[in-house]
Amino acid sequence: MLTSTHLERWADVLVRHATHVKPNDIVRIHSQPSADLLLEAIYRKVLQAGGHPVVSIRLDSLSEAFYELAQPHHLDWTNPFTQMETETIDASIHISASTNLRGFDKFDTAITQRAARAQAKSRELFYQRAAVADDPSIDSTLKPVLWSSTLYPTNAYAQDAGMSLADYCSFVIRACQLNQEDPVAFWQNLDIWQTELAAQLMTGSELHFFTPEGTDLIVDISGTRWLSSPGRKNFPDGEVYSGPNLSAPNGGVHGVVFFDKRCVYQGHAVRNARITMENGRATRVTAEEGQDFLIAMLDQVYGARRIGEVAFGTNRAISKPTGQILYDEKMGGSFHLAFGAGYPETGNNNKSALHWDLIASLGQGSRVTLDGKPFCVDGQFVTMPPEVPWLI
Repeated sequence: MLTSTHLERWADVLVRHATHVKPNDIVRIHSQPSADLLLEAIYRKVLQAGGHPVVSIRLDSLSEAFYELAQPHHLDWTNPFTQMETETIDASIHISASTNLRGFDKFDTAITQRAARAQAKSRELFYQRAAVADDPSIDSTLKPVLWSSTLYPTNAYAQDAGMSLADYCSFVIRACQLNQEDPVAFWQNLDIWQTELAAQLMTGSELHFFTPEGTDLIVDISGTRWLSSPGRKNFPDGEVYSGPNLSAPNGGVHGVVFFDKRCVYQGHAVRNARITMENGRATRVTAEEGQDFLIAMLDQVYGARRIGEVAFGTNRAISKPTGQILYDEKMGGSFHLAFGAGYPETGNNNKSALHWDLIASLGQGSRVTLDGKPFCVDGQFVTMPPEVPWLI
């Protein structure tokens, strides 16, 4: 189970490594009651760093009450306090600790997405500020913001992963590398390795993904920027990511991709999805599980059928999906594509209320080429120095 040492190390990574809290920084901390021990550890770390912690506690039941009772004017209301907060904060730490993963199943997705669209202005401002933090060369008057999201183990997450709570806690400790004597140093070293991986990707213009399960996909990455994600925006972490070149002749993405990993969005699972991409848009969508929900999500707005992100997972301590995308998209030996919103700092400006990562294995028999040359074979990067040593 999680000990006080684990919690201390976890909070240290979030405050010192992920958000670099400085004296007088205003740090928003979103949490749920089940994560009170981690919340307190983070709160203390922010104070020790000289920052001003501003805490927001969310109950699952309040979100359910909203969708049960919301009238049209509630769904379309843009919260001015959210906008003000987005303009003011210097850093944001988000802790998910849900005790009920099925609370939204009974609600029409059109209703939940309508409410999400109402907050688009503050969400886009947040992404723009985050982009400035990632790329200081961006010509903007916006103040940068650093952020991180993490997920605290609860019985609900454990059950969804098919584990006991004790086993799930052990999984989280491994995924976060909290048994490392100095986790901050570990994630910094991972950043060095991943930055080299990103630099190699930026030397090419086309990725070709092939897997025995049926993926045969070409992604145009010319002129895009690849970034290392080493425990900053997400924790745990382990990925390098970018976005396809939407201005490419093929629309950035062309071919067929088979997502063999079970992926969950808003409590709805999709499994074995096969998507045909033509001129950068999803044109044919099938899935063994969750097909209707997947199509409904992709049909929200024009940008939802386009790809906002392409990424490689590098976390070797995560070997199978658990139902939580924060962990699952980081699996070592996998890649994922996100339908919907892109990250401006990568050069992808696709806009959508949706950002849904779907995951595919890069296991035995898989191959990824960069401009026709082997780049990742059987899930291993063939031109890279040895990977950082994971405690598994």
